[in-house]
Amino acid sequence: MPDDQRGKVTTGTAVVRRWTWTGACVLVFAVLAHLLLRVLVVLSPVLIPLAVAVLLTALLWPLVAWLTRLRVPRALAAGLVLLVSLAALGAMLAFSVDALVGGAGDLGTTLRDAVARVRDWLVHGPLSLRETQVDALVEDLVGVVTGQTERIVGGATATATALGGFLAGLVLALFALFFFLADGERIWLGALRLVPARLRDEADAAGRGALHALTGFTRATLAVAVVDAAAIGTGLALLGVPMVVPLTSLVFLGAFVPYVGAFVAGSVAVLVALVSGGPVTALLVLALNIGVQELEGDVLQPFLLGRVVRLHPLVVVVAIGVGVVVAGLVGALFAVPVVLVARAVLESRAR
Repeated sequence: MPDDQRGKVTTGTAVVRRWTWTGACVLVFAVLAHLLLRVLVVLSPVLIPLAVAVLLTALLWPLVAWLTRLRVPRALAAGLVLLVSLAALGAMLAFSVDALVGGAGDLGTTLRDAVARVRDWLVHGPLSLRETQVDALVEDLVGVVTGQTERIVGGATATATALGGFLAGLVLALFALFFFLADGERIWLGALRLVPARLRDEADAAGRGALHALTGFTRATLAVAVVDAAAIGTGLALLGVPMVVPLTSLVFLGAFVPYVGAFVAGSVAVLVALVSGGPVTALLVLALNIGVQELEGDVLQPFLLGRVVRLHPLVVVVAIGVGVVVAGLVGALFAVPVVLVARAVLESRAR
């Protein structure tokens, strides 16, 4: 065989071999990623409370450090910060539940009146439907709801089971949060001993950089959530929309998902305004929701969150979308923190 042909055969063989190894590596990586995801799903009842505890630690760590500088013992400072935080959260939940229970009856009455108006419009309006047709439609709807009795009972049982799991996760999160706040430094140094000595300094820098990024993220997100909730709550109160406190609390919690959370939570207020005040009030609440979203996206997020997170809005939205697909609401909540931790690790390796 001539030398030029032999060279071409050798080059072709090398290309095939290289692509074969690339395909094998991609396949192995996909299998490992699938197995890792399955493990994370199995361990999620433990991992999610721990992840929540880490986020709350990043938020409350500066308060504990401030009390420690005032010569308050670390464990006592952690306990005080935890108790004050739980009291504030409990007060918000108590006010929200009380307002929700108090306004649910009035909202139900308003909803029945709205249904009656719709029925009257169907009969006497431009459609001019016969009363027998409308009554038959109502009966069909009632039959659909009645036919779901067994499913509702099963859903109640599943809800009770989920509530038990939630309470167990809450206890684990609070337990971990206290020890992260009180003894986080020693826990971290103990974890570093598991890392090979040649990588220990790099791992320490990556971990502390990730904690710094999470601290800035949680503090800035809290500030954005407060502004969003205050703006929405003030607007709802001025428009006379019922259940202002629970709707405001919902917007506050939703704002912890950057860019989209507060807007999605605010859409619930639009529905309540539609039932209680009609289309005009609903349009005004929708305009308020869009205005707050513009304020968050154009002013608050770039000014407060952009300086700390340093992520392009497209990256944030894509990360949240991936998080929703992979893990639903939990994935949306932790998408940006995971990206921040990954970036901190990569930046520490680049130094």
